[in-house]
Amino acid sequence: MREFIEFIAKILGMEVEDLSQDTEYESIPQWDSLMHLVLVAEIEDKYHVEIPIDEVPNIKTLGNFYGYIMR
Repeated sequence: MREFIEFIAKILGMEVEDLSQDTEYESIPQWDSLMHLVLVAEIEDKYHVEIPIDEVPNIKTLGNFYGYIMR
């Protein structure tokens, strides 16, 4: 999980300490709808996973994203 949080922090331009698996998109100003799609694309590319497009709106936390990596 630590590596994942570091990866996301770099994309969002944030400190690792400011993020956790419980971090919600609503709590981060730069995590808007466009950034949400960027995160999906970056996660799919780095971790070789596919997040179904119809499930993307249901991803609310970093833990939700991480769940796709762990599958």
